[in-house]
Amino acid sequence: MTTFYLLTGDIGGTNSRMGLYSVNCNTPLCIKTYRNAEYITKDNAQQPGVFEKNIMAPFLQHCWDTVPNLAPIELTEIIASLAIAGPVKNNQVIMSNLFNAEINGNAIAKSLHCKSDPYMRTIQVCKIINDFVAQGYGCLTLQANEVKELTPGSLKMMDPTGPKACVGAGTGLGECFLTPDQHGVYSCFASEGGHVEWAPRTDLEVAVWNFLKNKFAHKHRISVERVVSGTGLANCYEAMASLHPDQVDKALQKEFEEAGDLQGKVVADNAKKNDLCRMAMEMMMTSYGSEVGSVGIKLIPTGGLYVTGGLTPKNLEWIEGKDTCFMKAYRDKGRVSPILENVPLFAVLTEDLGVRGAIKSAQMEYETYKACKEVGGTIKSSSIEKDLEFYKYRARVCLAFAVGVVVGITCMKKS
Repeated sequence: MTTFYLLTGDIGGTNSRMGLYSVNCNTPLCIKTYRNAEYITKDNAQQPGVFEKNIMAPFLQHCWDTVPNLAPIELTEIIASLAIAGPVKNNQVIMSNLFNAEINGNAIAKSLHCKSDPYMRTIQVCKIINDFVAQGYGCLTLQANEVKELTPGSLKMMDPTGPKACVGAGTGLGECFLTPDQHGVYSCFASEGGHVEWAPRTDLEVAVWNFLKNKFAHKHRISVERVVSGTGLANCYEAMASLHPDQVDKALQKEFEEAGDLQGKVVADNAKKNDLCRMAMEMMMTSYGSEVGSVGIKLIPTGGLYVTGGLTPKNLEWIEGKDTCFMKAYRDKGRVSPILENVPLFAVLTEDLGVRGAIKSAQMEYETYKACKEVGGTIKSSSIEKDLEFYKYRARVCLAFAVGVVVGITCMKKS
Protein backbone atom coordinates (compact mmCIF):
# COMPACT_ATOMS: atom_id res chain seq x y z
CA MET A 1 0.00 0.00 0.00
CA THR A 2 1.51 3.30 -1.12
CA THR A 3 1.49 6.22 1.33
CA PHE A 4 1.49 9.76 -0.04
CA TYR A 5 3.10 12.80 1.55
CA LEU A 6 3.29 16.44 0.49
CA LEU A 7 6.61 18.26 0.37
CA THR A 8 6.57 22.07 0.39
CA GLY A 9 9.20 24.76 0.17
CA ASP A 10 8.98 28.50 0.79
CA ILE A 11 12.23 29.57 -0.84
CA GLY A 12 13.53 33.11 -0.70
CA GLY A 13 16.90 34.65 -1.26
CA THR A 14 17.96 34.11 2.37
CA ASN A 15 16.18 31.02 3.66
CA SER A 16 14.45 27.87 2.43
CA ARG A 17 11.66 26.75 4.74
CA MET A 18 10.91 23.10 3.96
CA GLY A 19 7.90 21.17 5.22
CA LEU A 20 6.53 17.63 5.09
CA TYR A 21 2.78 17.04 5.43
CA SER A 22 0.29 14.23 5.34
CA VAL A 23 -2.22 14.55 2.51
CA ASN A 24 -5.20 16.79 3.38
CA CYS A 25 -3.62 17.92 6.63
CA ASN A 26 -2.19 21.42 7.14
CA THR A 27 -0.32 20.49 10.32
CA PRO A 28 3.31 19.75 9.43
CA LEU A 29 4.94 16.46 10.25
CA CYS A 30 8.30 18.21 10.05
CA ILE A 31 9.51 21.76 9.39
CA LYS A 32 13.09 22.85 8.94
CA THR A 33 14.63 26.10 7.73
CA TYR A 34 17.89 26.13 5.79
CA ARG A 35 20.06 29.20 5.43
CA ASN A 36 20.72 29.19 1.69
CA ALA A 37 24.19 30.73 1.89
CA GLU A 38 25.40 27.67 3.79
CA TYR A 39 24.27 25.23 1.10
CA ILE A 40 24.28 27.14 -2.19
CA THR A 41 27.49 29.07 -2.75
CA LYS A 42 29.23 30.84 -5.58
CA ASP A 43 31.38 27.73 -6.05
CA ASN A 44 28.58 25.16 -6.35
CA ALA A 45 25.58 27.20 -7.60
CA GLN A 46 26.02 26.09 -11.23
CA GLN A 47 26.22 22.40 -10.41
CA PRO A 48 23.16 20.55 -11.78
CA GLY A 49 20.69 19.72 -9.03
CA VAL A 50 22.44 21.78 -6.35
CA PHE A 51 19.18 22.60 -4.55
CA GLU A 52 17.81 19.08 -4.45
CA LYS A 53 21.18 17.58 -3.49
CA ASN A 54 22.03 20.06 -0.74
CA ILE A 55 18.63 20.95 0.71
CA MET A 56 15.77 18.73 -0.48
CA ALA A 57 17.43 15.33 -0.09
CA PRO A 58 18.94 16.15 3.34
CA PHE A 59 15.55 17.43 4.51
CA LEU A 60 13.76 14.26 3.47
CA GLN A 61 16.40 12.11 5.14
CA HIS A 62 16.03 14.27 8.28
CA CYS A 63 12.27 13.61 8.22
CA TRP A 64 12.64 9.85 8.00
CA ASP A 65 15.37 9.90 10.68
CA THR A 66 13.40 11.97 13.20
CA VAL A 67 9.64 11.70 12.57
CA PRO A 68 8.09 8.55 14.09
CA ASN A 69 5.69 6.29 12.22
CA LEU A 70 6.39 7.48 8.69
CA ALA A 71 5.73 4.86 6.02
CA PRO A 72 8.76 2.93 4.74
CA ILE A 73 10.52 4.99 2.11
CA GLU A 74 10.10 2.24 -0.50
CA LEU A 75 6.31 2.43 -0.03
CA THR A 76 6.18 6.23 -0.24
CA GLU A 77 5.30 8.67 -3.00
CA ILE A 78 5.74 12.42 -2.58
CA ILE A 79 4.02 15.33 -4.32
CA ALA A 80 6.07 18.53 -4.03
CA SER A 81 5.32 22.22 -4.51
CA LEU A 82 8.03 24.84 -4.16
CA ALA A 83 7.18 28.55 -3.87
CA ILE A 84 10.19 30.51 -5.05
CA ALA A 85 11.01 34.20 -5.30
CA GLY A 86 11.52 34.81 -9.00
CA PRO A 87 9.87 34.45 -12.41
CA VAL A 88 8.80 30.89 -13.25
CA LYS A 89 9.16 29.59 -16.80
CA ASN A 90 8.68 25.99 -17.93
CA ASN A 91 8.43 24.87 -14.29
CA GLN A 92 11.84 26.22 -13.39
CA VAL A 93 13.38 29.27 -11.76
CA ILE A 94 16.80 30.85 -12.10
CA MET A 95 17.48 32.41 -8.69
CA SER A 96 19.32 35.63 -9.44
CA ASN A 97 19.86 36.29 -5.73
CA LEU A 98 21.51 32.86 -5.31
CA PHE A 99 24.28 33.04 -7.91
CA ASN A 100 21.80 32.09 -10.66
CA ALA A 101 21.23 28.62 -9.25
CA GLU A 102 18.55 26.72 -11.18
CA ILE A 103 15.66 24.89 -9.55
CA ASN A 104 13.94 22.71 -12.15
CA GLY A 105 10.74 20.97 -11.07
CA ASN A 106 10.72 18.59 -14.06
CA ALA A 107 14.27 17.46 -13.31
CA ILE A 108 13.38 16.95 -9.65
CA ALA A 109 10.31 14.86 -10.52
CA LYS A 110 12.41 12.68 -12.86
CA SER A 111 15.31 12.40 -10.36
CA LEU A 112 17.67 13.50 -13.11
CA HIS A 113 20.40 14.64 -10.72
CA CYS A 114 19.70 12.33 -7.77
CA LYS A 115 19.06 8.95 -9.35
CA SER A 116 20.74 7.04 -6.54
CA ASP A 117 19.05 8.90 -3.70
CA PRO A 118 16.19 6.79 -2.27
CA TYR A 119 14.40 9.84 -0.86
CA MET A 120 14.43 11.94 -4.02
CA ARG A 121 13.19 8.99 -6.09
CA THR A 122 9.92 9.11 -4.15
CA ILE A 123 9.04 12.51 -5.65
CA GLN A 124 6.47 11.95 -8.40
CA VAL A 125 5.49 15.57 -9.09
CA CYS A 126 7.32 18.82 -8.35
CA LYS A 127 5.41 22.01 -9.09
CA ILE A 128 7.34 25.29 -9.11
CA ILE A 129 5.28 28.39 -8.37
CA ASN A 130 6.15 32.04 -7.89
CA ASP A 131 6.20 33.12 -4.25
CA PHE A 132 3.32 35.55 -4.75
CA VAL A 133 1.30 32.94 -6.61
CA ALA A 134 1.65 31.00 -3.36
CA GLN A 135 0.08 33.99 -1.60
CA GLY A 136 -2.83 33.74 -4.03
CA TYR A 137 -3.35 30.06 -3.33
CA GLY A 138 -3.02 30.86 0.36
CA CYS A 139 -6.05 33.14 0.07
CA LEU A 140 -8.13 30.05 -0.73
CA THR A 141 -7.42 28.77 2.79
CA LEU A 142 -8.53 31.87 4.70
CA GLN A 143 -11.23 31.68 7.36
CA ALA A 144 -13.61 34.51 8.24
CA ASN A 145 -11.68 35.34 11.43
CA GLU A 146 -8.45 35.75 9.47
CA VAL A 147 -9.64 38.69 7.39
CA LYS A 148 -11.04 42.15 8.06
CA GLU A 149 -13.84 43.43 5.86
CA LEU A 150 -12.76 46.75 4.35
CA THR A 151 -15.99 47.07 2.40
CA PRO A 152 -18.89 46.31 4.79
CA GLY A 153 -20.73 43.10 3.96
CA SER A 154 -17.90 41.69 1.86
CA LEU A 155 -18.22 38.14 3.22
CA LYS A 156 -21.87 37.98 2.19
CA MET A 157 -21.37 39.46 -1.26
CA MET A 158 -18.62 37.01 -2.31
CA ASP A 159 -19.40 35.16 -5.53
CA PRO A 160 -18.23 31.54 -4.98
CA THR A 161 -17.40 31.22 -8.68
CA GLY A 162 -16.06 34.73 -9.24
CA PRO A 163 -12.45 35.67 -9.98
CA LYS A 164 -10.21 36.63 -7.08
CA ALA A 165 -7.26 39.03 -6.86
CA CYS A 166 -4.49 39.58 -4.39
CA VAL A 167 -2.37 42.72 -3.86
CA GLY A 168 0.28 42.75 -1.17
CA ALA A 169 2.92 45.24 -0.09
CA GLY A 170 5.96 44.03 1.80
CA THR A 171 9.58 44.36 0.74
CA GLY A 172 8.10 44.87 -2.74
CA LEU A 173 4.60 44.98 -4.21
CA GLY A 174 3.11 41.71 -5.44
CA GLU A 175 -0.04 41.07 -7.42
CA CYS A 176 -1.79 37.97 -8.74
CA PHE A 177 -5.26 36.80 -9.72
CA LEU A 178 -7.23 33.55 -9.61
CA THR A 179 -9.96 32.12 -11.82
CA PRO A 180 -12.00 28.91 -11.44
CA ASP A 181 -12.43 26.13 -13.98
CA GLN A 182 -15.74 24.45 -14.82
CA HIS A 183 -15.49 22.42 -11.61
CA GLY A 184 -14.90 25.48 -9.42
CA VAL A 185 -11.22 24.68 -8.86
CA TYR A 186 -9.14 27.88 -8.81
CA SER A 187 -5.86 28.39 -10.63
CA CYS A 188 -3.60 31.29 -9.72
CA PHE A 189 -1.72 33.38 -12.27
CA ALA A 190 1.36 35.51 -11.70
CA SER A 191 1.46 39.22 -12.46
CA GLU A 192 4.04 41.98 -12.41
CA GLY A 193 1.38 44.59 -11.70
CA GLY A 194 3.51 46.11 -8.97
CA HIS A 195 5.76 47.51 -11.69
CA VAL A 196 3.15 49.48 -13.61
CA GLU A 197 3.45 53.26 -13.63
CA TRP A 198 2.70 55.19 -10.47
CA ALA A 199 0.25 57.99 -11.26
CA PRO A 200 0.69 61.01 -8.94
CA ARG A 201 -2.64 62.56 -7.94
CA THR A 202 -1.70 65.84 -6.23
CA ASP A 203 0.88 68.59 -6.60
CA LEU A 204 2.84 67.12 -3.69
CA GLU A 205 2.84 63.68 -5.32
CA VAL A 206 4.05 65.23 -8.57
CA ALA A 207 6.95 66.75 -6.65
CA VAL A 208 7.72 63.32 -5.13
CA TRP A 209 7.45 61.75 -8.59
CA ASN A 210 10.09 64.17 -9.90
CA PHE A 211 12.31 63.47 -6.88
CA LEU A 212 12.11 59.71 -7.46
CA LYS A 213 12.74 60.07 -11.19
CA ASN A 214 16.00 61.81 -10.37
CA LYS A 215 16.90 59.32 -7.64
CA PHE A 216 16.44 56.30 -9.89
CA ALA A 217 17.56 58.00 -13.13
CA HIS A 218 14.28 57.32 -14.93
CA LYS A 219 13.29 59.92 -17.52
CA HIS A 220 9.62 59.13 -17.94
CA ARG A 221 8.24 56.83 -15.25
CA ILE A 222 8.26 55.53 -11.69
CA SER A 223 6.74 52.17 -10.81
CA VAL A 224 4.10 51.80 -8.11
CA GLU A 225 6.47 49.58 -6.12
CA ARG A 226 8.84 52.55 -5.67
CA VAL A 227 6.11 54.09 -3.50
CA VAL A 228 3.97 51.20 -2.27
CA SER A 229 6.27 48.86 -0.32
CA GLY A 230 8.59 48.92 2.67
CA THR A 231 11.32 50.47 0.55
CA GLY A 232 8.67 52.68 -1.05
CA LEU A 233 7.79 54.11 2.35
CA ALA A 234 11.47 54.95 2.85
CA ASN A 235 11.51 56.59 -0.60
CA CYS A 236 8.51 58.71 0.35
CA TYR A 237 10.22 59.88 3.54
CA GLU A 238 13.42 60.75 1.65
CA ALA A 239 11.37 62.82 -0.77
CA MET A 240 9.57 64.63 2.07
CA ALA A 241 12.86 65.37 3.81
CA SER A 242 14.24 66.78 0.58
CA LEU A 243 11.16 68.90 -0.05
CA HIS A 244 10.90 70.14 3.57
CA PRO A 245 14.48 70.28 4.91
CA ASP A 246 13.49 72.72 7.66
CA GLN A 247 11.25 70.03 9.22
CA VAL A 248 13.88 67.29 9.40
CA ASP A 249 14.49 65.91 12.91
CA LYS A 250 18.26 65.30 13.09
CA ALA A 251 18.06 62.40 15.54
CA LEU A 252 15.39 60.67 13.52
CA GLN A 253 17.27 61.33 10.29
CA LYS A 254 20.37 59.68 11.77
CA GLU A 255 18.32 56.66 12.86
CA PHE A 256 16.79 56.45 9.38
CA GLU A 257 20.15 56.63 7.59
CA GLU A 258 21.62 53.89 9.80
CA ALA A 259 18.64 51.54 9.53
CA GLY A 260 19.71 49.80 6.31
CA ASP A 261 16.87 47.73 4.85
CA LEU A 262 14.70 48.61 7.88
CA GLN A 263 14.32 52.26 6.92
CA GLY A 264 10.64 51.77 6.16
CA LYS A 265 10.09 50.42 9.66
CA VAL A 266 11.67 53.54 11.16
CA VAL A 267 9.23 55.70 9.19
CA ALA A 268 6.22 53.57 10.17
CA ASP A 269 7.20 53.55 13.84
CA ASN A 270 7.39 57.35 13.88
CA ALA A 271 4.38 58.10 11.68
CA LYS A 272 2.34 59.37 14.63
CA LYS A 273 5.17 61.36 16.21
CA ASN A 274 6.85 63.08 13.25
CA ASP A 275 5.18 65.17 10.54
CA LEU A 276 7.45 64.02 7.70
CA CYS A 277 6.95 60.36 8.63
CA ARG A 278 3.19 60.94 8.78
CA MET A 279 3.19 62.59 5.36
CA ALA A 280 5.24 59.72 3.94
CA MET A 281 2.88 57.13 5.43
CA GLU A 282 -0.20 58.96 4.15
CA MET A 283 1.29 59.17 0.66
CA MET A 284 2.18 55.48 0.60
CA MET A 285 -1.23 54.41 1.91
CA THR A 286 -3.04 56.69 -0.54
CA SER A 287 -1.08 55.17 -3.41
CA TYR A 288 -1.67 51.68 -1.99
CA GLY A 289 -5.42 52.22 -1.88
CA SER A 290 -5.41 53.69 -5.37
CA GLU A 291 -3.53 50.69 -6.80
CA VAL A 292 -5.83 48.21 -5.05
CA GLY A 293 -8.80 50.11 -6.48
CA SER A 294 -7.24 49.98 -9.94
CA VAL A 295 -6.90 46.20 -9.66
CA GLY A 296 -10.55 46.06 -8.60
CA ILE A 297 -11.61 48.08 -11.64
CA LYS A 298 -9.50 46.04 -14.06
CA LEU A 299 -10.44 42.56 -12.85
CA ILE A 300 -13.76 43.10 -10.99
CA PRO A 301 -12.86 40.22 -8.63
CA THR A 302 -16.32 39.35 -7.32
CA GLY A 303 -14.81 36.33 -5.57
CA GLY A 304 -12.75 38.62 -3.35
CA LEU A 305 -10.02 41.25 -3.50
CA TYR A 306 -7.42 40.54 -0.81
CA VAL A 307 -4.93 43.06 0.59
CA THR A 308 -2.04 40.95 1.86
CA GLY A 309 1.68 41.38 2.52
CA GLY A 310 3.62 42.12 5.66
CA LEU A 311 2.64 45.81 5.73
CA THR A 312 -1.09 45.14 5.92
CA PRO A 313 -1.62 43.60 9.39
CA LYS A 314 1.08 45.83 10.89
CA ASN A 315 -0.59 49.03 9.67
CA LEU A 316 -4.27 48.14 9.73
CA GLU A 317 -5.24 51.44 11.37
CA TRP A 318 -4.04 53.26 8.22
CA ILE A 319 -6.12 50.95 6.00
CA GLU A 320 -9.37 50.10 7.78
CA GLY A 321 -12.23 52.62 7.91
CA LYS A 322 -14.12 54.61 5.30
CA ASP A 323 -12.21 57.82 6.11
CA THR A 324 -8.65 56.44 5.93
CA CYS A 325 -6.50 57.73 3.09
CA PHE A 326 -6.28 54.13 1.81
CA MET A 327 -10.05 53.67 1.49
CA LYS A 328 -10.66 57.18 0.14
CA ALA A 329 -8.18 56.56 -2.67
CA TYR A 330 -9.55 53.05 -3.23
CA ARG A 331 -13.05 54.41 -3.91
CA ASP A 332 -11.92 57.47 -5.89
CA LYS A 333 -12.35 56.08 -9.41
CA GLY A 334 -14.54 58.74 -10.96
CA ARG A 335 -17.64 57.64 -12.83
CA VAL A 336 -16.79 53.92 -12.48
CA SER A 337 -16.42 54.09 -8.67
CA PRO A 338 -19.78 52.29 -8.12
CA ILE A 339 -18.25 49.12 -9.61
CA LEU A 340 -16.15 48.73 -6.46
CA GLU A 341 -19.25 48.61 -4.28
CA ASN A 342 -19.81 45.07 -5.59
CA VAL A 343 -16.23 43.91 -5.05
CA PRO A 344 -15.65 42.12 -1.71
CA LEU A 345 -12.56 43.76 -0.17
CA PHE A 346 -10.54 42.23 2.66
CA ALA A 347 -7.41 42.98 4.65
CA VAL A 348 -5.62 39.71 5.44
CA LEU A 349 -4.51 39.47 9.06
CA THR A 350 -2.19 36.46 8.79
CA GLU A 351 1.38 36.47 7.46
CA ASP A 352 1.80 32.79 6.52
CA LEU A 353 -0.04 32.81 3.19
CA GLY A 354 3.08 31.75 1.28
CA VAL A 355 3.44 28.54 3.27
CA ARG A 356 -0.30 27.90 3.10
CA GLY A 357 -0.26 28.46 -0.64
CA ALA A 358 2.53 25.97 -1.19
CA ILE A 359 0.52 23.38 0.78
CA LYS A 360 -2.63 24.18 -1.22
CA SER A 361 -0.72 23.88 -4.48
CA ALA A 362 0.71 20.51 -3.42
CA GLN A 363 -2.75 19.26 -2.45
CA MET A 364 -4.12 20.26 -5.85
CA GLU A 365 -1.23 18.52 -7.60
CA TYR A 366 -1.90 15.41 -5.50
CA GLU A 367 -5.57 15.33 -6.51
CA THR A 368 -4.64 15.64 -10.18
CA TYR A 369 -1.94 12.99 -9.89
CA LYS A 370 -4.26 10.57 -8.07
CA ALA A 371 -6.97 11.07 -10.70
CA CYS A 372 -4.50 10.29 -13.46
CA LYS A 373 -3.37 7.10 -11.73
CA GLU A 374 -6.96 5.96 -11.33
CA VAL A 375 -7.65 6.24 -15.05
CA GLY A 376 -4.64 4.21 -16.01
CA GLY A 377 -1.02 4.45 -15.04
CA THR A 378 1.30 6.82 -13.32
CA ILE A 379 2.03 10.13 -14.99
CA LYS A 380 5.25 11.35 -13.49
CA SER A 381 5.20 14.98 -14.53
CA SER A 382 4.75 18.36 -12.97
CA SER A 383 2.73 19.53 -16.00
CA ILE A 384 -0.13 17.05 -15.68
CA GLU A 385 -2.74 19.70 -16.35
CA LYS A 386 -1.24 20.45 -19.75
CA ASP A 387 -1.28 16.75 -20.64
CA LEU A 388 -4.94 16.50 -19.63
CA GLU A 389 -5.84 19.52 -21.76
CA PHE A 390 -4.01 17.97 -24.71
CA TYR A 391 -5.96 14.72 -24.42
CA LYS A 392 -9.24 16.63 -24.04
CA TYR A 393 -8.39 18.62 -27.17
CA ARG A 394 -7.52 15.47 -29.12
CA ALA A 395 -10.79 13.86 -28.05
CA ARG A 396 -12.74 16.90 -29.27
CA VAL A 397 -10.92 16.81 -32.61
CA CYS A 398 -11.65 13.10 -33.04
CA LEU A 399 -15.30 13.64 -32.17
CA ALA A 400 -15.59 16.52 -34.64
CA PHE A 401 -13.94 14.37 -37.32
CA ALA A 402 -16.34 11.49 -36.65
CA VAL A 403 -19.36 13.80 -36.82
CA GLY A 404 -18.05 15.22 -40.08
CA VAL A 405 -17.69 11.76 -41.59
CA VAL A 406 -21.22 10.78 -40.58
CA VAL A 407 -22.66 14.01 -41.97
CA GLY A 408 -20.69 13.57 -45.16
CA ILE A 409 -21.92 10.00 -45.70
CA THR A 410 -25.49 11.07 -45.02
CA CYS A 411 -25.27 13.87 -47.57
CA MET A 412 -23.78 11.49 -50.17
CA LYS A 413 -26.62 9.01 -49.67
CA LYS A 414 -29.24 11.75 -50.10
CA SER A 415 -27.60 12.98 -53.27
